[in-house]
Amino acid sequence: MTEAHYDVIIIGAGLSGLTIGAILGAEASQRVLILESQDYLGGRLVSFTGRGDRLILGGLKLGPDDFRRILASVYTWVGWSEPDLETIFRTGLLDGFSFEAGGHATFWGTRGRVGHLLAYLDKPVDLPGNEGFSVIDPETCLLHPMERGGRYGWMSEDSNRTAKRLLREMALASPEDLAAWDRISFGQWLNERTADRKVYEFLAAIASIHMVMGEPEMIPAGDFIRFMSTAGKIGMNLISGSTGIVPKPGFVYIAERLAEKVTESGGRIESGARVTGVRFEGGRVRGVEVGTAAGPASYSADRVVCTVPVKKIWSFLPKALFPEPLVKKVDEEFFSVGMLTGYVGLTSDPLAEAGLNPRSWLLAPSIIKASDGYIGDVDIVSIMPSNHSPTLAPPDKHTIAYSIALTDAELRDKAKVDRVIETAREIFHKTFHRLKEDTIWEIWTCSDKGFGDWPPPGDRRPDTVQPGLEGLFFAGDGYGADTWGSGMDAAIYSALLCVDAMTGERFVEKIMPEYHR
Repeated sequence: MTEAHYDVIIIGAGLSGLTIGAILGAEASQRVLILESQDYLGGRLVSFTGRGDRLILGGLKLGPDDFRRILASVYTWVGWSEPDLETIFRTGLLDGFSFEAGGHATFWGTRGRVGHLLAYLDKPVDLPGNEGFSVIDPETCLLHPMERGGRYGWMSEDSNRTAKRLLREMALASPEDLAAWDRISFGQWLNERTADRKVYEFLAAIASIHMVMGEPEMIPAGDFIRFMSTAGKIGMNLISGSTGIVPKPGFVYIAERLAEKVTESGGRIESGARVTGVRFEGGRVRGVEVGTAAGPASYSADRVVCTVPVKKIWSFLPKALFPEPLVKKVDEEFFSVGMLTGYVGLTSDPLAEAGLNPRSWLLAPSIIKASDGYIGDVDIVSIMPSNHSPTLAPPDKHTIAYSIALTDAELRDKAKVDRVIETAREIFHKTFHRLKEDTIWEIWTCSDKGFGDWPPPGDRRPDTVQPGLEGLFFAGDGYGADTWGSGMDAAIYSALLCVDAMTGERFVEKIMPEYHR
């Protein structure tokens, strides 16, 4: 039997894989096959919508065990819930609510990389952003609403001046500055400029939002500061448009829109298809071997794109194919960033009752100090998704979400996770006095691989192509020597760099304005 041949085979139907498939099909008339090991699309863009006593994901109806299985497929598990998960499902408490498998946010709404990509492909998605920003002082549990150019109420005058000077330096950074800062950590950048602890905690917390790393010594300074520089060029700031969400069904809708473009352009997406090997002849890609429910299969192609995180590829791409120094560095020095995420269903809107703009986002910096046994200070970022889009909750109900950056090791330490959850809940219950009594349900999830695998600060990600592997390409938030940013932003940028390497075109320039390159 003759095996099917494709121009390009893409391993993984996450954001990078779907982006590459959509562009190659629509813009380069390539015959594309995307192979996805799971029975749903989107990779880490997983969103759930409650319907009766089940959760819906695409065409799947999920009970508690199915929910746990889907979470596990994106390196996530339930750390704590109230009531217990079985009771939450059985009593239909999630009916009408939509929430994510972890912490997701867009940067700059339709003016960010996600928005530009979807607009270029004629698959726009509403991306409502924030319209306010407040800081919670974790010592007093007092709210400090931010105004553009206003004073930071929890800081001294000297600290205010220092914080604003450093924010201005980031906003006005030159390309030469950014290139130099690519070689250092954000912790080093801060320590070279201030010894003020309040300033350090505030800016470190801002960085943790963007990079999902609680310890500034782990954060590449250039990656984070490019976010801050870009905001000024767009004309947005922390108060307006810096972070946002996707209406019902949630972030998975981005994946669904990209998948539409793939299939409309003649591409094929096969779920439940786990790649078990990539075939080479004379150092050149010739196809892939796949395991499916119906048995093994094989497909031929002269170009294959791998979007699997680098520490997970060895099962189908043997280490012997790669330069030994790269393998050694990946195994010994690359790390995963993690996220603790809480979603809470409510009968009231605590932000509105506190007199805040309901579409504000909240920051509680340094709720637990590094000296208490964590690798860095622990910060909370919070929004109310249902205030950004009422479609995410039933009528007269609301959701609040918490995102907390921890290391992968910390997330596997139940005692540390429990302490963070308890502290976060205590601070928010003291800040918003009705929050506890108006809670319907809570689900806190842990993910020890919130993003792709990161090299140590100062190193670049593994590049899109590797020596001696002709026809094999890599894309995802953990790939691309010229990729910067994190999460969805990095995944899209890496995908565009990959398409450019495959086609010789400049889709980065066609799709993204200068400030996103």
